[in-house]
Amino acid sequence: MPELREVTVEVRGMTCDHCERTVAGALQSVPGVKEVLEVSHAGAVARVRAEPEATAERIEQAVARVGYRARVKEAPQALAARTGSARAGEDFDLIVVGGGSAGFAAAIKAPALGARGAMAEGGAPGGTGVEVGVFSL
Repeated sequence: MPELREVTVEVRGMTCDHCERTVAGALQSVPGVKEVLEVSHAGAVARVRAEPEATAERIEQAVARVGYRARVKEAPQALAARTGSARAGEDFDLIVVGGGSAGFAAAIKAPALGARGAMAEGGAPGGTGVEVGVFSL
């Protein structure tokens, strides 16, 4: 029996309970999705329990077919496997230049959205960003 994993999907465009039911139906139609755990228009998120054949591409396409924008969030173990990969030539999703409050806010939010970020500052980096580990130095 294939291993089940929990998949979190960011879903944009939902505004009501009907939207939630529509997205849930689309997710249930994806081969390999065994259970829809949650769909929330308020949180702009859906969670499913799925087998490996329920790929990110299949999930995102199913949601797009019913009129919403979806992005499968990367699993924590997949993010952990990428640690240090920028030094090996991988691009960043976000590069913040400057250490102002908006820059720190973006740098802190990037990993929560599955993005790989870096921050460049003329002086020594400091503040909240260092404490939560968003820098790739």
